[in-house]
Amino acid sequence: MPTITPGNRLYLYQLLSNELGVGAQTALARVEEVLAKDDLAPADLGFADTRSLCEALPEFLRVTAFKKGYVYATVHACEDYDRALEGPANGASSKSAANGKPWKRRKEAKGLRPVKPRPTEKPKEATPSTPEALSEPQRIAEPKPSHEFGSVPGAEQSEAEPKPDIGFGSEAEPEGEPKPEAAGASATALEPALVADPTSATQTEPAAASEPKPEGEPRRAPVFGSPEPSISLTITYVPEQKEGEAEPKPAAARVDEPATAHTARSSMPSTTHAPSGPPQDFHAEVRSPNEQLSLLYQLLPPTVDPLTTLEEDFRVARSTHTLEGTRSEVTFPLRFLRADGSTPVTATLRRSVKAQGGKFWSLASVDGADPDEVGLEGLAPRPAGAWAAFLPQRKLPVDAVDPERALTQTVSLGPWDEALQDLASLAAPEDWGADRSVLRAYLIMTFARVQAQGLLAVAPDGSRAEFDTGLLTSAGAAVYARLEPLDGDIPWELAAFATGGSARPARYATSLAQVTLDSSLPAPAFAAAPLVERSPRTATCAYDAIADDVRLLVPADDGRALALAATPSGYEVAATLELADAYACARVVSAEQPSWLTAGLA
Repeated sequence: MPTITPGNRLYLYQLLSNELGVGAQTALARVEEVLAKDDLAPADLGFADTRSLCEALPEFLRVTAFKKGYVYATVHACEDYDRALEGPANGASSKSAANGKPWKRRKEAKGLRPVKPRPTEKPKEATPSTPEALSEPQRIAEPKPSHEFGSVPGAEQSEAEPKPDIGFGSEAEPEGEPKPEAAGASATALEPALVADPTSATQTEPAAASEPKPEGEPRRAPVFGSPEPSISLTITYVPEQKEGEAEPKPAAARVDEPATAHTARSSMPSTTHAPSGPPQDFHAEVRSPNEQLSLLYQLLPPTVDPLTTLEEDFRVARSTHTLEGTRSEVTFPLRFLRADGSTPVTATLRRSVKAQGGKFWSLASVDGADPDEVGLEGLAPRPAGAWAAFLPQRKLPVDAVDPERALTQTVSLGPWDEALQDLASLAAPEDWGADRSVLRAYLIMTFARVQAQGLLAVAPDGSRAEFDTGLLTSAGAAVYARLEPLDGDIPWELAAFATGGSARPARYATSLAQVTLDSSLPAPAFAAAPLVERSPRTATCAYDAIADDVRLLVPADDGRALALAATPSGYEVAATLELADAYACARVVSAEQPSWLTAGLA
């Protein structure tokens, strides 16, 4: 029958809250991975599977079953367990307060401690694999009569012949207790019996030491005038530990000690003092209560994971310095818009004085819309950049990577205005559109191509990195983005834009059909086809960052840009773009663009 002691429950709470996070809804398979990593299995604890084990821990673990068979588990903060885990830190003060009162110390010693669950013993296993010191029962002799009572040495020696003494001289007397001194010939006659077989005493001493000695056992008084034969006791070691008791430590056997709050938390960051600044890792430092997560589940589209959205958008806000608030409360925008379609949904994090589940920060509120006013499709996301113009209705697929989030989650840029101003001032003068929107899209899509081609140059010791922006100064020198390592979940920080570097620039077009219209390939009909055939430079190429491919742009019949995808069987229509989006995507490839496309800057 499955049984879990309170110490086991505290240990599982400590393990799962540290590995999964408090308030994070996690797939049941992840819970099983955490248990397996700690050498634990539901079968060892007497449960059929991971779900039944999780359902047996309702005080801090909630199991949620969704449609289509998806099962998730959520760790909740348990104040009683948190206090128990913080108990050892306050042990010194409580002991000093209870100085001179041993009954208080005994009461404190019985406090709840985390104890790692042991595998269930299998009754069929009759042959233990432990060393001889634990597997073979030891025969321990009853203490012999004291010298003072006149026992006969000859009788004692005859008893020792068939059953050698196992070291009475070293074990019978408690440590520190003075030995009684016999007078006259009695002491002289008994002395050889105490040291008659030193070899036997030496060989059995470790075995006797490995067994815990009974405390307070009364000494049997011998019968006067006649020796009493030794009484043999058979003691078998059973590897079972009661909660709160210390384990014996035999030299020949490996016994796992129960993890205390101190040892189990030694690898965690110190939570004695609250951090002075905002969190640097949402998953590791922020607790997400069920109330706020439930609200996000109602507001966001069904295919969106709220926790992933919070983590990524908080990382983007830190990277671009869009966090607002104080040292104890910060607010950041999410990628989804409210019902008005103009302002983003915001999330607020609040810091507490006392950590809960090892985390000082928690998701305090989500300021969005009323769930009753949101349709089944959820709130709409903020419009993406020019790279989304190649997609139907400019909607990113669920499995697609947004190039802007990829950049800001890899490099901490600082405020966008400052970063773009520094880059524009170093590069050759150019029209980058209103608010340098073209330069922003250029930097985002260039970094996407750099990552796709593995052109981010990192120093061997990891002390710096750089990539070629593809821009030139007025003197014709290449402009590089220099990066420095950063603590937290964003690996790099933008140090500066500068000239002089070793990173290689990104490459785009891989065939002639992507640069100019190939008359030998079939192509869809469009009104400007005769112009493109007679003036090949009328066509230009643009970078599709979502597909990581190059498209050929030609004038469309409605005044927009027609994007053609070059395939072995001919050209196919990939999308129709507004001129502003088409120019931004084409500028990534080249600064020289045809006049019909530069009209998109107006």
